Amino acid sequence: MNREVIAFLRRKLEQDEHDVVALQALAPPGVRVTLTSTMPMIDMVRSVVDRYAEVEHLDTPDAANGGDAFEVGRAVGLGTAVRSLALIYRADLYFGDRWNPND
Repeated sequence: MNREVIAFLRRKLEQDEHDVVALQALAPPGVRVTLTSTMPMIDMVRSVVDRYAEVEHLDTPDAANGGDAFEVGRAVGLGTAVRSLALIYRADLYFGDRWNPND
């Protein structure tokens, strides 16, 4: 499940990045399209997803029994953040309701 949400978010971020570039390319000559917050936002979300991908294997109920408490806590915290960020794309047909951290 953890790897699924990581793959889902990476796919959606790549699509968003492509859409931003396409939007800028479609602007008529002489018209400057400024999306100053969009690309940095995509990069920051991708950064959180990448950090979670490093420790997602620790985000399981079993990891708490005998795992390094800091690393397990880091994995759980990042997992909650990633699943919260995935809510941006909840309208997508492939969004898994089991990813919702509020349920």
